Amino acid sequence: MKERILTFVFLFCITCSYGQAKYTTLVDGVLQKAKETSMYSSTINWDSLNKQVHLKAESANTIQELKPAFELLLNSLRDHHGKIINAKDYSYVAWFTDYKNRRHIDNRKFDTDIWKIVNDTALKFEYKLLNDGIGYLKIVGIGATVDNTKEAEKIRNAVIKLSKNKANGWIVDLRYNGGGNMYPMVTGLGTLIGDGIVGKLVSASKDTLFHWKIINGNFIYDVLDVITLKNNPKFKTSPKVAVLTSRWTVSSGEVLATCFKGRPNTKFFGEATGGFTTNNNWEIINEQLILNISTGIYCDRNGIIYDKNIPVDVEIPFEVVKETEKDKSVIEAIKWLKQK
Repeated sequence: MKERILTFVFLFCITCSYGQAKYTTLVDGVLQKAKETSMYSSTINWDSLNKQVHLKAESANTIQELKPAFELLLNSLRDHHGKIINAKDYSYVAWFTDYKNRRHIDNRKFDTDIWKIVNDTALKFEYKLLNDGIGYLKIVGIGATVDNTKEAEKIRNAVIKLSKNKANGWIVDLRYNGGGNMYPMVTGLGTLIGDGIVGKLVSASKDTLFHWKIINGNFIYDVLDVITLKNNPKFKTSPKVAVLTSRWTVSSGEVLATCFKGRPNTKFFGEATGGFTTNNNWEIINEQLILNISTGIYCDRNGIIYDKNIPVDVEIPFEVVKETEKDKSVIEAIKWLKQK
């Protein structure tokens, strides 16, 4: 009997040690990569934080139970754009929660009902030709796991069709854009934005990390040839474009907004964006977790850094309006577009 008890205790200890060792290695991997890549790394006492994170992780029996440990990591970095994602199903394991300690406080009201509308998975890309020959493009958030080329083609084909229908002014509506996959968004509008340097990513110390470019209508963001579309339609001059943004325009939606900042014949209407203007990496750790934290700040083609949010030229409070022609931001945008 005594021998059985000792055997049981021995096996129990091995099991506990194995579980703890497994997550210790995983947590170590996350911490090390966060130290190497986070734009806020220099603000952290990593020896102290390592101990605190491991302490919170030591009793975890599942990946999801690592949430308190990784929440501590993100809150300590003060990275309100950061997330830890389960690599198997892309569900969130942890995210920033200490909003009182956010680097830039946004006191605007963020209505949860509107947030649900903006993040409705049924929300789709829309386009139409409005009165007076205005081409309207509503670019919503695009998921991270979609067919990049297919989604970009939807947008580009709309630009081609509206151009053939003699659109003489353009509205790019980003007010419902909650982020996601930037490549199809920007490449889809690549010919409308125009070739050349359209922005860049800078470090916390304002050093250039890399430039963003449109080359032959395709978007180059550090990585070459993510999507390659034919360079159509071709515009002889930069068409007049009104960009609509709201407090709900965040993350990759803000990348697209930044690409239009400083562009000739362009004006912004609506509200300043939501302030998730940092590039997030996509580091897979031990094939179990994805580290998705801030590595740099968006900067436009003229060198203006958007470390808080992206402002507008004409302030118009955001309202959910079903009829486009009755939308106040659209109405004001059309007035400007019709000016000679």
